[in-house]
Formats: sequence, C-alpha cells, structure tokens
Amino acid sequence: MASADISSLFSLKDRVAIVAGAGRGTGRGIALELAKAGADVVVAARTAEAIESVAAEIRHLGRKALAVPTDVRVSEQVANLAKRALEEFRRIDILVNNVGTSFLKPALELSERGFDSLLRENLTGCFLCSKAVAEAMIKQGKGSIVNIASTEGLRAGPTNPAYGAAKAGVINLTQSLAVEWAPYHIRVNTVVPGFIETAFPYSLEVPHLRALFDRVPLKRAAKIEEIAAAVIYLASDAADYVTGAMIVIDGGMTCLLG
Repeated sequence: MASADISSLFSLKDRVAIVAGAGRGTGRGIALELAKAGADVVVAARTAEAIESVAAEIRHLGRKALAVPTDVRVSEQVANLAKRALEEFRRIDILVNNVGTSFLKPALELSERGFDSLLRENLTGCFLCSKAVAEAMIKQGKGSIVNIASTEGLRAGPTNPAYGAAKAGVINLTQSLAVEWAPYHIRVNTVVPGFIETAFPYSLEVPHLRALFDRVPLKRAAKIEEIAAAVIYLASDAADYVTGAMIVIDGGMTCLLG
C-alpha cells in the first residue's frame, strides 16, 4: 500500500465522537485533536460552562460540536447523552471514556463510601457509557470505544487503592467488551497513561509519585497530544484489526516496576 493510502487510514473525517470527561485537561485535549482529525464531537462533563467552552473551540476548528452536561455515574444522564448525540448527528462512531477522579487515602483510612464513589466514577461510568452507545454502533455495524485507564491499574499505587482497582477494572472491562462485541465489529481498546503534563505539578508534590517519576526512563511527562494521538489511532481505520488492546504511554516507567 502506498504511503498516501496509509495516512488516509488515520482520518476521522465526518465521524461522530463522544468524549466523556471533556471539560478540561486530557479530555479537552482529546476532543480538540479528534476535531482536528476531522470528527464532529459531542463533549460531556458535569460542568456545562466548561464543555460549552470546549464546544466553541471545536466549532472554531471548523467541525460541529454539541455540549451535553452529563454525570456518568447516573444511568439516566448517560442515556440522555447517547440520545442527544443521535438526535443531532444520527450516528455515533467513536466513544472516548476519559472520566476519572481520585483522592489519596490509605486503605485503612478509606471509607466504604469513598471506595464505592471512586469505583462508580472511574469504572461504572465507563461501563454505562459503553453500554449506552453499543446499540447504535450495532445498528451501524461498526464502532470504536477507547477507554482511558492508568498505570495505577497495572501496578500498585500507595494510598490510592480504590483508583487503582477501578482502573484495573477498566482494563479488564475493555477486554471483556472487546470479545463480546467483536461480532458487531465494535472495537474496544484502552490507552494507559502514566504521568501527564496536566497533572504533573500536583504529582511531584506527592512523595511516592515523585519517586516514581524519577524512575521514568524518558525523564518527562506525556504531552496531552501524545495521549490523543493514541486515541486517534485506535478510533481510526488504521486500527481496524485492533481490539482488546492496551497502549501504555508512560515513558517506559512500568518496564522498571516488575
């Protein structure tokens, strides 16, 4: 295949993407890069003002955008997100599950309520969003779901047990859905970032995270665009034979943590 043909496989021209957790940081960056790759984008997060701002940026790039305030922990709001996307664009080609939050707390100090809340936002929300778009993707005969996990789902994160358990669950959920939905040509994959520039200053204030960062072979945090590039690849026809996969973007950190 000629190189020009290969490059065209990465285009997302006229596809419709939903980005959950698009109000700021990595989610915002992913939404903007999807638009630059040609997609129309539905941006979702709890804060209406934040996603309206992102939607305006996407329109400035020449693509269509829709902002839908959504709490991914609430199934009715997730169902409304899918419904609004279909009403506006008639299809859903891509879902990016980027919602995630954490707070540092040793297991002995972590309440049951706190544990449950982190699982619901980081893992249950991923499941609810994936399930909500699956019916539309089945009817289309094609779709791509990209879940954003974390290296803390691969290795222990001291004082962060619920977040790590939830992100490990995201990785396993990805594989389960990839197998179950393969007959419908719905591909489900995971991007697993380590340190990202948006959270970098905060990370360095936490002693065990500072110690981990010092061991990163490439000696820097990931740029948001580098996370978005992996998402674009997995969402595109270039990855048409890729499902259930995990792309780790951590500067080599987990290579040293066996």
